[in-house]
Amino acid sequence: LCAILIIFAFDVRFGFFTKLKAKAAKIIGWVLRAAVWLFTAVILFFCFKVISGCLINTSAPSQYAIVLGMALENGNPSKDLIKRLETAKKYQEEYPDSILVLTGGNPDEYGRTEAVVMRDILLEMGADPDKMQLEDAASSTKENFENVALLMEKDTKAALISSNYHMDRACSIAAQSGFESIIRVPAPSDFLTFGSNMMWEVIQGLNTLIHG
Repeated sequence: LCAILIIFAFDVRFGFFTKLKAKAAKIIGWVLRAAVWLFTAVILFFCFKVISGCLINTSAPSQYAIVLGMALENGNPSKDLIKRLETAKKYQEEYPDSILVLTGGNPDEYGRTEAVVMRDILLEMGADPDKMQLEDAASSTKENFENVALLMEKDTKAALISSNYHMDRACSIAAQSGFESIIRVPAPSDFLTFGSNMMWEVIQGLNTLIHG
């Protein structure tokens, strides 16, 4: 990709391919240009999907609210994970009959999983311990939904709480896992890291496009 961009940059600046007389060289030049244009279009498409996913909020009452975990930073929750938990707490305050399903394995050096850390933080926030269930064996979003499916029927209406930049991909994975009715409840994210997180989601989208 870097080689294509460098060649394209030289072509734009110096008209490298257009000056060549050989027809084959000009064809190669246009193929490289088309590759860059296509790649740019794909990137913009996935950026649009991520951003549009940030803006869709269909909050409504549900029996369960699935709260997706996030990798711990030296055993501590990141700012975005705290935002997810704050959103979960507000959701349960608005719909007190909902059960928060806290997901995420990946134990830290003390053996605490993402779900356990999330539960402890929610308890500190004053959440009802009887309104929480833990799924603490998964190491990926896909495994989150596979394990959560064992706790509830897939046709059960469930709210999904995750960072806003993650919502589009998370909902897609939920649908692929057989969940038929997902309520989208995006949590705000750290502005300073939003760009890098969005690009990670774009990379994951490209990976899915390539490998299925």
